[in-house]
Amino acid sequence: VPASTCFPLSEADVWAAVGEVFLAIEACGSRYALEKPTALEKSADAQSAGAVVRGRGWRVGCAGCPSAKALAAVETTISINGTQVASGAASLVPLGSPLASLTWLANHLPSRGERLRPGQTVITGACSKTKAFAVGDDIVACFGELGNVRLTFR
Repeated sequence: VPASTCFPLSEADVWAAVGEVFLAIEACGSRYALEKPTALEKSADAQSAGAVVRGRGWRVGCAGCPSAKALAAVETTISINGTQVASGAASLVPLGSPLASLTWLANHLPSRGERLRPGQTVITGACSKTKAFAVGDDIVACFGELGNVRLTFR
């Protein structure tokens, strides 16, 4: 979002500034060895963010790129070692759609003296509940017709 932009931004403004969208698995992980960390400890641990595994992506505006509305309608499943362990939908992310979440962020950051910058990756929220995994597990996130993202921990 250009620094000279007038706020508040609309969803159309934000979508016009998005360069790429992609499928992803967010692997949660904690740096704490505590069995039951407090809410403050979880917050200090950045909400258990571990890693992001990128899947298929599309440049916004190019042929084949799903629209913001199509992304919001995606239903998801998570399988571990061939067994479905979770399901969800992009409409379950905070504020009801990936674009709504991104728009909120783009409008909130200036209040902290920040802004979204070209090339930044933003994860807009989980489409399903987090599930535990172990070394050797094969994890597949299915995003309907958009495709799958696979991850194996070694």
